[in-house]
Amino acid sequence: MAKKKSLDEMRDEAYRRQDNLASDIDELIDRVHPKNAVTRWKNELTGSVKAFSAAGDGKTPSTLPTAIAGGVIGVVLIGAGIAAAIALSGGDEKPSKSVKQAEAQKAKAAKQKAKEKARAAKD
Repeated sequence: MAKKKSLDEMRDEAYRRQDNLASDIDELIDRVHPKNAVTRWKNELTGSVKAFSAAGDGKTPSTLPTAIAGGVIGVVLIGAGIAAAIALSGGDEKPSKSVKQAEAQKAKAAKQKAKEKARAAKD
């Protein structure tokens, strides 16, 4: 019986580890998701702007508009950075010249083959 109990314990531990691994993977996916990353960056920027404006002399009651402006500027800069990264990565490029040339050659070969078939049908 002691053997069976240790096997059950091992199985339970394996299930527990599997669940922990699954939750870790879910957390990593959540952290890496672009929408969540932008939200996190926006919150960090807004928080840093609020902390910076609150660290002043204490006489300025207009910290909220300053924080909002800083947050908007931060989001715009992050958006511009993401757009630049996408543009530089070349993810949405048009087909290259070699692809266009290959397609043109296929079309030309198909046209030539059609002409040959037409000639053969005449003869």
